[in-house]
Amino acid sequence: MPLTLNLSALSSRATRLASTGNAGVRRIAALATSSEEDDDGILSSVYNAVEKFGQSLMRRALTILSGIFTFSWSKFWASCTSAVRFVLNFNFNATDDQLDQQIKQAEIALAAAKGSLAGQSLGFAICGFLPAATIAVFNEPLALYMLKELGEEAADEIASSLATLVQLQVQQAARQVFTSLFKNYRTLFRGAAVGFAQQLANIGIFTQDSVDKANKNRNQPWSIAGALEESIESIKDPALQAYAEELWEEFGESCIEAGFIIANSADSYYAQQRIANESMFGSEHTVEIELSRNPNEDGT
Repeated sequence: MPLTLNLSALSSRATRLASTGNAGVRRIAALATSSEEDDDGILSSVYNAVEKFGQSLMRRALTILSGIFTFSWSKFWASCTSAVRFVLNFNFNATDDQLDQQIKQAEIALAAAKGSLAGQSLGFAICGFLPAATIAVFNEPLALYMLKELGEEAADEIASSLATLVQLQVQQAARQVFTSLFKNYRTLFRGAAVGFAQQLANIGIFTQDSVDKANKNRNQPWSIAGALEESIESIKDPALQAYAEELWEEFGESCIEAGFIIANSADSYYAQQRIANESMFGSEHTVEIELSRNPNEDGT
C-alpha cells in the first residue's frame, strides 16, 4: 500500500493558517525596514566620507606646515639669500610714511591670501561637497568615489594656500619688526650702511662719488644695490663697464647656485644617514616608564 502525505493536514500548515487569518501567506514589511536601513547606511557612508575628507585635509596641511618649520640647509640658504637681497635693495633713506606704506601693501597681500584660502574652501564645499553628498542619496558608490577624488584635490589646493598664508604671515611679522627697529635706530642703520659702502669704495667696488652723493642727499632714495649700479654705469670705458657688469651679475647668480648645491648635498647626506640608521637599528621609538609610588598597587 503506497504512503500518502496530505500537506494540508500538517501541523505547520495549520499553524500558518491560524497565524495568517486563514490566508496562508505571510507578508513582512520588508520595504520599510530596508529603506530605513538604506537611509542609515547612506548617512553613515556620507559621514565616513566627510570624516576621511577632513582627515586627509588636516594631514596634508600639517605635512606642508611641518615642512615649512622643519630645519634644512637648503631652507636656511634660501632665507639667507632673501635677507641679503632685502638689505641690498632696501631704501635706507625711506621716510616713515614710505615705510608705513610698504607695511600696508604687505597687509593687502596678506588679506588677498586670506581671501584666496576662504574662497577655495567655500568653492570646494558648495560646488563640490554638497553635490556629491546629494548624489549619495541616489548613487552611493558614485558619491563616495566623487568625495574621494574631491578630497585629494581639495587637500592639495587648500593646504598649499594655507602654507602660503603662513609664510606671508611670518614675513609680515619680520617686516614689521625690522621697520620698527629701523625707525627707532635710523641713524645707526644709515651710518652702518654708509660705512659699509665706504669700505666697498676703498676696495674699488664703489666709486667715492657715489658714497659722497649718498652722504649729501640724505633725503633721496639710496640703496646698496642702486649705488653699485651707479658705480658700474659711471665707468667710462665701455669694455670695462661690460666686464664689471657681467662680473657682478654672474658672481651673484653663481654664488646663490653654489650655495643651493652645497645645502642640498648636505640635506641629502643627512637623509641618507638617517635612512641607513633606521634600516640597521630600526625606527626610533619613545618609551615611557612610570614608576609606581605605592609598592602595593601591583600586588608585590
